[in-house]
Amino acid sequence: MAEGREAYEHGIFTVRFTGENLSTRGVSIYDLATTLLAMQRMVHKAYLAQNDRLEKGAFPNKEEREQLALQLGERRRASDAFALIPILADPTVQTLLKTVANYVISGVVGYYVGDVLKRVGNEQSSEKQIYIGSIYAEVVNIANRVNATGGVEGIAIGSPLLGQETVAAFTPETKEYLSSLRGEIYLGRKMNIKGKVYKMYPSSKIVSIRRAAGKKVDIFLNEDDFETIRYHPEENPYFVFHGRPRYQLGIETKEVTEFEAESIEPAPTKHG
Repeated sequence: MAEGREAYEHGIFTVRFTGENLSTRGVSIYDLATTLLAMQRMVHKAYLAQNDRLEKGAFPNKEEREQLALQLGERRRASDAFALIPILADPTVQTLLKTVANYVISGVVGYYVGDVLKRVGNEQSSEKQIYIGSIYAEVVNIANRVNATGGVEGIAIGSPLLGQETVAAFTPETKEYLSSLRGEIYLGRKMNIKGKVYKMYPSSKIVSIRRAAGKKVDIFLNEDDFETIRYHPEENPYFVFHGRPRYQLGIETKEVTEFEAESIEPAPTKHG
């Protein structure tokens, strides 16, 4: 059993389910499977984000999935705790997963602490920002196993490899907080976009533009800028919009579909 103990102490992650009944029986297959799948998904997304490949429907290739794959190591009664260790016994894989684990933890912690919108809004890396927002569904899937039907009263995530026994501890309060975030918007990094205005929504001060390749973006404007566009002498004018993209928690791509403009100016050309 020395190997098992070592596996737990050096696990990439640990997942501990707590509950009064779990002192005498194990966690249900459904609760365990849902949580483990969410953990593996967050690992995949972290790897993709680090390589600027995180977008809707993206998935690591076969070789990458083998390197990122986790398996169950030692199981402990505490109430019911599991170590997640690499499937491949390769030092380079261990190094890779240590980097990925750090990325995962930095993303999860805001959901646990309760300030994820502040963290994601202040994040300077666009890749990290999109990653934090993209794992909302996975974090919710884990938290939703609390007080479900399997007797789980709490779920704690740790990373012994990084020296962190508990990174996040999901409770009924965490579950409520995550539920309150459904549909929340955060703003991306400052940027400029340009396009031809083809539709206006006066009641909401939104205009729709078409960018290069015909991509549509909804632009959220203040009243003065909306009126500037509305009464512009040119029909369907081109404008440059300075501001920040709007993303909904759970979105997995940096592609801009909504944009909050801070200022506008007529575009110098009719292309782009």
